[in-house]
Amino acid sequence: MTMWARVAIVSTMAVIAGAITARPAGAQALGYGIAGPIGGEGFFTNLSFLGLYAAGGGEILAGGRFGAAGEFGRAAGANADAVIISVNGVVHVGPSVATPVRNRFSPFITGGYTRLGGSNVWNIAAGADVWLKPRVGARFEFRDHIPPDGGEQLWAFRAGVVFR
Repeated sequence: MTMWARVAIVSTMAVIAGAITARPAGAQALGYGIAGPIGGEGFFTNLSFLGLYAAGGGEILAGGRFGAAGEFGRAAGANADAVIISVNGVVHVGPSVATPVRNRFSPFITGGYTRLGGSNVWNIAAGADVWLKPRVGARFEFRDHIPPDGGEQLWAFRAGVVFR
C-alpha cells in the first residue's frame, strides 16, 4: 500500500472518529445501494462502456453536512470484472437532515481513495440525494476513478436508494 493510500485511510478514519464523537443529535448515518454503467477512457472523449457497477455503502455526517463515507462494490461485464472498495470524505452542500419538505434536495461532493481490483486510484464524485420521504430517498451520482500514474480513468453514472 502506498503512502498516499495510508494517508487517505487515516484521514477518513479521523473524520469518522470525529463524527462518531460529535454530540448525538448532530451526528447522522446514511446508507445507500447504488448501481449503473461503468466506462473507460474518459467520459467526454473516447467513451467506452465496460459493464455495470453495483455498490453499497454508508456515510457518517456531522450536522448533516460533513463526514466520511465507505463503500464496497463490484464492476462486472464483458469488459470489466473488479471488486471496488472506497473510503472518502463527503460534503453535503444542502443539509441531509430529516426536516420538512423544503430540504428534500441534498447535493453532495465526495472524494478519496479506491482499491479498484488490484490498483490504487483516487475517486471524485458529485451527486444529490432527493428525499422522497423523511427516511428514504433516491441517490444520483457521477463518479470518476483516476489512477495516480495517469492510466485509464473509469467513470460511473449511478442511481439508487438512500436511507437514514
